[in-house]
Amino acid sequence: MFKSFAAAAMLFATISAQETTGDAADSTAVEKKEVTPSQPCLYCRRMDNNAGFLVSYSYCNQTDECLMDAWNYINRSCKDDWKRGSNYELSACNAETITCPEFKSSPEKYGTYENVTWSLAAGGKCDVKVNANKGIARVIFAETSYLGIEPITADTNAKIGDVITFESGEQTITIYNGAQSGPITILISFSGAAALAGSMLAAAGVSASMLY
Repeated sequence: MFKSFAAAAMLFATISAQETTGDAADSTAVEKKEVTPSQPCLYCRRMDNNAGFLVSYSYCNQTDECLMDAWNYINRSCKDDWKRGSNYELSACNAETITCPEFKSSPEKYGTYENVTWSLAAGGKCDVKVNANKGIARVIFAETSYLGIEPITADTNAKIGDVITFESGEQTITIYNGAQSGPITILISFSGAAALAGSMLAAAGVSASMLY
C-alpha cells in the first residue's frame, strides 16, 4: 500500500511540474510578443491625408502594406479590410515616441529665429511642445516632404512650410516619419513675437488686402 501511495505521489509531482513548466513557457511567449511600429501605416496616413480628391491610400494591418487606390486591386484581399489612412488614428501605427525640440516664447526671443535640424527614425513620432504664455510663438517645419503633421485642432491642418502661429497658451504638435521607408531629417524653425506687434502685423495685412 505504501508503494502505491508513493507512486501516486510521484505521478502527481510530475504532472504539477509539467503544468508549471508549461505555464512558464506560455508566460515567456506572451512576454516576447512585442508591438513594433509600422512604417507602411505611417506612410499611408500621411499620403491619404494629403491626397487629392481622386486618389486614396489604404492600409492593411494583416499584411502591413499600403496601397494607392486599393479598390482597384481586386485580387489583393485583406482579412481585416483595407482602411484609408485618414480613417484611422495615428495610434494604430504603434509609432515609437522619441524626444523632440521644445520652444518657449519670451521677450528676448522676439524677432529672432531658432533653427533646429532633427531626425526621425523609421516608425518614429514625437511631440513638439510650444509655450506662448509670454509672447506669440511660431513654428515652421521645412526641408522635407515626408513629414506627417497631425491636426493641431479639429479644424486646423498644418502642412510643410506653413507658419504655425500660437498667440497664447501651451500647445503640442505631433509629428511623425511619413516616408515610405527609412529615417528622415527635418528643419524646425521657431520664432517669437510680441502680442501687440503680432496684432499690428495682422491688421496691416488686412488693410493691404483691402486695397486690392
